[in-house]
Amino acid sequence: MRKLLILCAAMLVSAGIMAQSTATKHVVGVSNKYQKVQKVNQNGSSTSHEVNAIQRPAQNNFKATEAISKTLIGSSKNVYTALVSESTCLTANEETGLIAFTHRVISSSASSSGFIQTSFSSDGGFAWDSTTVIPWQNFGGYSGRYPSGVIYNPTGNTTPANAYAVVTGPMIESSWAGGFYASEQFDGTGINQQYTYNVNDTAVGGFGYVDNMPRNFLQTRGDKFFVVGEANTDDGTNYTGFTTIINKGLWNSTGDSVDWSRSVNIPAYLTDGAGNPDGYAIPGLVFDNAGVNGYLVYIGRDGDATDNLTFQPMIYKSTNGGSSWTKQAAFNWATVPTIAAIATDLSSVNRPSFGSVKDVTIDVNGYVHFATYIHGAFSDNVDSLGYFNVYNLWNGFVCDIHQTATGWDAFIIDTVWTKDVDDANSPTTDPLTWDERMQMSRTTDGSKIFYAWMDTDTLLGEYNLYPDIYVKIYDVATSTLGPKVNVTKGGDYDANNYWMYFSDITFDMGTYYQLHVSTTDLNLSDIAPVNHRYINGLYLNSAGNLVESVNELPLDAFVSLYPNPTSGELNIAFNDNASGNYNLVVYNTIGSVVLNDNIDVTGAVVRTISLEKLPAGIYMVEVSNDNGKTSKKVIKN
Repeated sequence: MRKLLILCAAMLVSAGIMAQSTATKHVVGVSNKYQKVQKVNQNGSSTSHEVNAIQRPAQNNFKATEAISKTLIGSSKNVYTALVSESTCLTANEETGLIAFTHRVISSSASSSGFIQTSFSSDGGFAWDSTTVIPWQNFGGYSGRYPSGVIYNPTGNTTPANAYAVVTGPMIESSWAGGFYASEQFDGTGINQQYTYNVNDTAVGGFGYVDNMPRNFLQTRGDKFFVVGEANTDDGTNYTGFTTIINKGLWNSTGDSVDWSRSVNIPAYLTDGAGNPDGYAIPGLVFDNAGVNGYLVYIGRDGDATDNLTFQPMIYKSTNGGSSWTKQAAFNWATVPTIAAIATDLSSVNRPSFGSVKDVTIDVNGYVHFATYIHGAFSDNVDSLGYFNVYNLWNGFVCDIHQTATGWDAFIIDTVWTKDVDDANSPTTDPLTWDERMQMSRTTDGSKIFYAWMDTDTLLGEYNLYPDIYVKIYDVATSTLGPKVNVTKGGDYDANNYWMYFSDITFDMGTYYQLHVSTTDLNLSDIAPVNHRYINGLYLNSAGNLVESVNELPLDAFVSLYPNPTSGELNIAFNDNASGNYNLVVYNTIGSVVLNDNIDVTGAVVRTISLEKLPAGIYMVEVSNDNGKTSKKVIKN
């Protein structure tokens, strides 16, 4: 690895230094995103029409991937639904097959422009319901903004209609007012709406702190929910204090709702010369599958560290579901070979410079993984620790830093080549900035971890204005990182993918993995309506290679069954990629055939069979053709 780093550095030409100061409110990065959201939220409604933002460059003559297409999910009032990749807009649940995208509605009515909607698919992403589930409907007169959403699935349920959408986010009145928390069953019933109010939080069941922006790293773990908010303070220019709000939810089966409580954590950052905290404002948050052991991952100056003249990870752990947090032993970057090599090869002062946490997950062994840039620090002067070396046509290494049985380790996920889009290069009328939007996903058991990000071919420019989508797989058991796969190059979506979201869960289909990715249209007007789109046919095989033909896809990619459980009729839904003759066999619990049929299919169609005459119990429904078969358990009431 050391040799590789030296070669990479030697091939690049220095282009100066870049600041990553985090105590200043208006710098590019997480804090700037917060400031930009404030500005736009107060613009009110708009009647702007959707327009194309950028003229796409000439496309390369690569063969398009046959299996990849995009399907309309739904629309939003403007692009700010998709502003930050730390939000959980796209999510999935393997037990029900649900894929869901939470977003602000599009409406000509000012009274409903703050409604928050969850569009969903139960057929693998080919058809989306964008009308049934609207969990937040301006309860109390407060408009929702910039939401996150997850799927709560009751234990043992396999029926999509019986699961729930749970959404959170900030809300406004005439200005920021607090946070909203809502849920609704996917059949469109059982809406529950709650909020915390910033001005007098204790009067509405709060705990004495404001609860700004409760949208980051929302996740569900069984019947528990977690999302990061903040009660940071500032002087109008710089952050003067960081306070993390951990919103904790517990499903209340009696009330069909979430009971929310909150805890607080204040990172022990060292301060700069002005007395302001020296670190990033927003930590990564992750909990294990039981929702008991959780981690907050900050990046900043740690007074307990051997080297406190650089931003580096600062880890807090909870062993009681987030009620309290304990700072862990200081991170020592010098003991991690990959990080030490980056420091030696890319820094004039032999120190790394860590970026903010991009995403965080937990693997099958219970170990934390988080993604961040690691650059070479430019200076060891206490007033210049937020500066790092930058190079022409090279944005930096994004790394996976993770726990092991003996401590911490890291590897380079990949290189991001083009620079973040800043105000000077933004194509929108009110400039919006964006980065590569690196995000992580995993199989439900955590045995495989996946990475997705956006990058532009450097032949098209040095800024990430014409992004393609890249993915990689990591096998935890073998510690093997798969190949870098460009999902969109050479097809209809070459160099035209914006505001990407990557679901926290990837479906494990045996020898294939279905990755869930969405994009959002980019417009010249930042307050014009936008469409959100789901990428269909994104499958990797076990080696991490993209499935390039629909004929290679497993039948699970074509077929879904519902309702389940059923009292009689069972629908077998085939999506657009299905074609030909399919054999349908239903087995009882002792393996006897109780129904056998053949179905001819051309494209999207739903066939219905009757199980009404069969006794109540569990059955296996097998659908097969010449290319393979899939079996699904069905419960007959």
